[in-house]
Amino acid sequence: MPDNSKRRLHHFAAMLLTGAAFFATVDAATAQQPTAITINVPGGNLSSALNALATQARLQIVYDAAITRGLSTAGVSGNLAVDAALSQLLSGTGIRYRVNGKTVTLSKPGITDAAAATDADATNLGEISVNTNNRYGGGTPSTSVIDKQAISRAQAASLPELVARTPGVSMGGGVRLQGQTISIRGFSRQSDTRILLDGAPKNFEKYDQGTVFVEPELLKRVEIDKGATSVRYGNGGFGGTIRMESKDAADMLRPGESWGAYGKTAYQTANKQFLETGALYGRSDFGTPVTYDGLLSLTWRKGDDMRIGGGEHYLYSDEKLTSGMGKFGAEFDGHEFKTSILYGESNNWGPVAAIRGQIDPIASDIRNYGYHEAVRRRLAWRELKDLTATFDYKFDGDSELWNPHFMASYSKTSQHATRPGDQKPSASVGGLENDAAYSDIHLELENTSDFTLGGMQHSLNYGLQFNAHKRDISMFDIANSTRPDYNYGYYAPYFMPEGTQNTASAFIRDTISLTDSLSLTPGLRFDWVRSEGVPNAAPRYNNPALGHDYSAVDHKGFTPAVSLAWTATSNVRFFADWAYAMRAPNIDELYSTQGTSTAPATSRELQIERNNTINLGVDFNFDDVMTSGDALSTRIAVFNNHVTNPVGRRFGGRNLSGMGAEGVDWYWNMPSYYTSGVEVQAHYDNDWMFADLGLSIMTGTRHGAINDIRGPRTYVNDLAPTTTNLTLGMKMPDQDLSFGWSGTFVKSQEKTPIRQYLGSTYARPESPGYAVHTVFLDWTPKDGIMKDTELHAAVENIFDKNYEPYLGDGIAAMPGRNFKISLSRKF
Repeated sequence: MPDNSKRRLHHFAAMLLTGAAFFATVDAATAQQPTAITINVPGGNLSSALNALATQARLQIVYDAAITRGLSTAGVSGNLAVDAALSQLLSGTGIRYRVNGKTVTLSKPGITDAAAATDADATNLGEISVNTNNRYGGGTPSTSVIDKQAISRAQAASLPELVARTPGVSMGGGVRLQGQTISIRGFSRQSDTRILLDGAPKNFEKYDQGTVFVEPELLKRVEIDKGATSVRYGNGGFGGTIRMESKDAADMLRPGESWGAYGKTAYQTANKQFLETGALYGRSDFGTPVTYDGLLSLTWRKGDDMRIGGGEHYLYSDEKLTSGMGKFGAEFDGHEFKTSILYGESNNWGPVAAIRGQIDPIASDIRNYGYHEAVRRRLAWRELKDLTATFDYKFDGDSELWNPHFMASYSKTSQHATRPGDQKPSASVGGLENDAAYSDIHLELENTSDFTLGGMQHSLNYGLQFNAHKRDISMFDIANSTRPDYNYGYYAPYFMPEGTQNTASAFIRDTISLTDSLSLTPGLRFDWVRSEGVPNAAPRYNNPALGHDYSAVDHKGFTPAVSLAWTATSNVRFFADWAYAMRAPNIDELYSTQGTSTAPATSRELQIERNNTINLGVDFNFDDVMTSGDALSTRIAVFNNHVTNPVGRRFGGRNLSGMGAEGVDWYWNMPSYYTSGVEVQAHYDNDWMFADLGLSIMTGTRHGAINDIRGPRTYVNDLAPTTTNLTLGMKMPDQDLSFGWSGTFVKSQEKTPIRQYLGSTYARPESPGYAVHTVFLDWTPKDGIMKDTELHAAVENIFDKNYEPYLGDGIAAMPGRNFKISLSRKF
């Protein structure tokens, strides 16, 4: 092909793929505003540098890809206004920029103005999302980002399924959506993973009933901060924090439009699941100084019993979920208001403990009732409802000292469960009928002040937070319905007490630019936690002589932290984070009790847990590695946790020996344990191919065993096995097509205390290694009659592997061969 023809072809491909659009929630100053923010963009390829700037400044930058081809920049660093950063970054390139609201548009004489072409609908250039550093997060060595493109490609049915391929993150619970949990870096309790939806905490800790029930179709972005090194959050989250952001109108609208509609249909074969989603949205100022936006969406998901590897169907793993969202906002003169309501519900039959495997009926029940009724007697009918309502206000004005942010939220997750037939199930499995509702009222007020002091730039972030958590629990224990000491069967389960936990907090952190390449962020947080139980209605579990005490107890503590970031060269950046984090005991730990057992007392004397945690990391970013215009990004993170005063149930004859029969707390503080590990993420991208690598290795030991604290050292029970995720893909830009293969390789897990000292009575069983392979295809037309359509298809577990992840306890298998396909379109 002649050189001129090649150049024309390359230019045409560039036009089709034009306009790298970097999407993020705009919560910082725009390029028009003089407010300074901390920016650190290394030199190198200009496209990569613009990507990094858009991520750090939370902007949308739109341009024709041709104007940056072959250009480089010296980079920019410091506490700068966005327009100053753009000016420095584009210096000497001949590229101009202009601002329209929160969008920065780049142009160059002789090359089509991307915004003008779009507005005039002459070329209607498509937007692409360029992912380099953005996929790893912008400021800590242990942050991973799942953006809207990755969410669409994954076609996940739940949040645990969506995040499970992230290094250091594991899913537990198997194929039943109401029984899935998330583990990060070996921390598997619900309170060890903080989950936020638009800033609202999601707390559901009902025994063996899963963690979070948010429909992934409602989300535009998920950020996973692994570890507990930020003073922005406190009281728990030793494993990390998962922040979910729901979609809004700005994420859905096509360029130049003020309203639109969206539809999606999807299907997967493993459980014959159908999904339908529809949305209406708009954004306009209606000729006033105020810009309004709104979005309404509804999602319906229904599937049959899940087929696992090898062909077996897990009985009563079917699902039916309905979710909806309404989101509205307004902006004027630097003020931004957002309010949202997200609601979902699901109803189905399932095993009493949703975290379990196949249902095996009891032989005597089969003889007495027949097979179908024998199975049904092992089930519970569950009705789950999940509500999240938020209000968010931000102000980005001309003052560098006053940029407040206020948010308020209400979140509630409730579950009603009923057992069928003429059974008399015990209280240990929830009785004949039970209700559990976990609700949170959350308030935050914070401000960021940017100033110069002592010749150094400071970005001081400080704020107040308040959270009111409540647990409403009730049960009908029909087996004891005639006994007054059980309140005739109406009481809260002794292992799931009712109560409240109010937390008042204050934090401050200061990002100090010591030099152009070195920043230091010291921080301090204070949490005051007041917990109070509700006396059990059953006298058997409300006897002061046995140590039953439901009165209030206070916990408090400071969390110091410090972070360091050093840009050693234009391609290498080092990070270090340390914190002395805390976790107060929760309501279950403080107020669970027993009747006349060996350790019947409530546990009001529990001390706070502490985690002396450190993260170390390094980023490598290189351009033009193998071909012109390609990019390679690698992040390596090392972590170590030392947890002191961990809270656990007191069990085992050696732990109870000599304690007597009265007044012994059921929960207690045990000796410390350690976890450590290494995580690697890498991404390579050029014009025709891409590749991703994720690797996680972890280990950990505790002093003694859970059932004998004086025994020899044992492994921590919840360590995930060594896991590698690899993706290789090809791109066909002229056809707007990409396809590829991904594999998950999991090593056998022998780091479990089950074969160690007394471990057979409590530990997770060992798990064999396995490999699971997936092929995928994505088609996102940028032009023609199919423009604004997306097609995603995949065949997961293509060799129909029957495997049980370690955190599934050997009972919860995963889906077998599964063909997934989704088709969506904007109108």
